[in-house]
Amino acid sequence: MNIYDIARLAGVSIATVSRVINGKGYVNKNTREKVLKVITRHNYTPKKSAQNLSTGASLKLIGIVCYNIEDPYYAKAVAVLQRDLNRFGYDIILSCTGESRKQRQSCIDMLISKNVDAIVFIGSVFAGKSEQVILNAARHLPVFIINAKVEGKNIHCAYCDESDTVYECARALFERGRRKLAFFYDVETYGSSKKREGFLRAVKDLGISEKYVMKCPPDLEGACREFEQFWEEGKADGAMCSNDELAAGILKAARKMGISVPGQLSVIGYNNSLIARCTSPALSSLENNVEKLAEFTAKNISDYFSENQAVLDFKADFKLIIRETL
Repeated sequence: MNIYDIARLAGVSIATVSRVINGKGYVNKNTREKVLKVITRHNYTPKKSAQNLSTGASLKLIGIVCYNIEDPYYAKAVAVLQRDLNRFGYDIILSCTGESRKQRQSCIDMLISKNVDAIVFIGSVFAGKSEQVILNAARHLPVFIINAKVEGKNIHCAYCDESDTVYECARALFERGRRKLAFFYDVETYGSSKKREGFLRAVKDLGISEKYVMKCPPDLEGACREFEQFWEEGKADGAMCSNDELAAGILKAARKMGISVPGQLSVIGYNNSLIARCTSPALSSLENNVEKLAEFTAKNISDYFSENQAVLDFKADFKLIIRETL
């Protein structure tokens, strides 16, 4: 039995349990009695980690969960989180889960056992059909999510609407005279489904009849091979990609096949990563403000534990960065 169990059984946050144990800060009478009943029923005695909380001292440790740290998007988010959380006096524990649902739950159990104060999930890969792991974690401690929206108690979300972002990319291609559009993605996630939704909504609204949705292997070379085959079977004049690496693969294939970019083909990437600035021609890409989302989340965590009002739902803006492929 620990302070997180007390919070879960009482149906309150760990900050509330801390205020009850410490006798400091406002807690309404009914909530206070509910927490004290749980403590009494389970003969709860605070151990050192809980005593830190009861004296008003946080453990100052945040768990961060991501899918793949090699991906530039995740790497950027982790770097910003660590930088800003350190400024607020927190340390981090990073756990990379891969695709296994069992492994994801194992990572959460490990972080809870380490008595982290909160868990941050990075990426929409944890949302949709995979969101149960988030809901499980939120029963024990506060959860913060970057780039996905999950409804639930004790869950704080900061995200960019990925359906609207791809919709605007399709409009940008249409405004430049493109009438045969293709959307390329690599993995089946909540985020990729939202992006596909935005693409299909856009082509419908714009009256575009020739549209393609293509799934690629999740790497540059795989995207290159997939596009070569696609170009032979059904040409498009505008391509949107779910990330910059896929777009770089398409640019590589276009150069190999003698396809003029943006003369014959316009290409838009996603995430506005370093890759977008390193391709030739330079890649136009959707800036979904991962740095802003990570900065906001770090501040939101600090607000939560300083008993300020933490934000449950924060929606960031986005911008299409136009370079040489559009």
